[in-house]
Amino acid sequence: MNRTVLHLVLAAALVAGVTSRAGAGPIGQCIKAAAGDYKVCKGNCKEDFQTAKDACINKDHDCVEACRDGRADCRDATGFDAAIEACNADMETKIANCKAIFDPDTIERDQCIDNAQVDGFVCRLGVRTEKKPLLDACRKGFKSCVQNCPDGSGPVVDPKQCKSDASAAYKACLAGCREDFQFAKDACRNLDHDCVEACRAGRSACNDPVQAALDAAIAACKVTRDDAIAGCNGDPTCILQARVVAFQCRDQARENAKPGFAACRAGFKGCVQVCPPAMP
Repeated sequence: MNRTVLHLVLAAALVAGVTSRAGAGPIGQCIKAAAGDYKVCKGNCKEDFQTAKDACINKDHDCVEACRDGRADCRDATGFDAAIEACNADMETKIANCKAIFDPDTIERDQCIDNAQVDGFVCRLGVRTEKKPLLDACRKGFKSCVQNCPDGSGPVVDPKQCKSDASAAYKACLAGCREDFQFAKDACRNLDHDCVEACRAGRSACNDPVQAALDAAIAACKVTRDDAIAGCNGDPTCILQARVVAFQCRDQARENAKPGFAACRAGFKGCVQVCPPAMP
């Protein structure tokens, strides 16, 4: 579907939403539909990518997909995801309690939330440590399953290049999905797409130095963590403390970056607000 047709379809949907569901937020409904299409598009990209990867190793795609399903079932059986969700839920409950007990913008609230986040990190770290042997077994089982799959349509000349090409095609496919989604959202809001794209480019340029500073700070946290762990001589308590300190370091780095990202978002919103309506 080309963009002119897509725009007309979205406009028709928007008009229909205004007349039949005025109270349901027609723009929101239009964007929700676009988000659904975006999700489907990404799913198609992933399926194509999986098919291409399987062809690179000359394995029957349906068989490998069955192996992937088996790996997913194996992972579910470990209880890993459920345990991680439980850690996160407990952390969120503690954070909510902090907000209920302590006033905003107080040292006590910040410290309480920090403690809850550290507890959540330690909980997730414990789950990963506990479940690692089971997850490793799932990965090994998947590899063994794939090895036993029948051959595909024939070997490729350069499997490594084949995988690289498949990865590049996957990224391009995702970029196309995102571009179509952005266009659809702009059409839902009746905003000129090229103008909004210019605003997005400005936001990206604004974000770049903030992201670079954040990446550098997180990298420094990792170096400090690795140095601390190396000096622990295998002491589990010492290693855990080093990991907790690194988590706090990364968390602080993200907090430091928030104002910069928020300013970029505010600039983007201000830019979009002066964009003209979309052309018919």
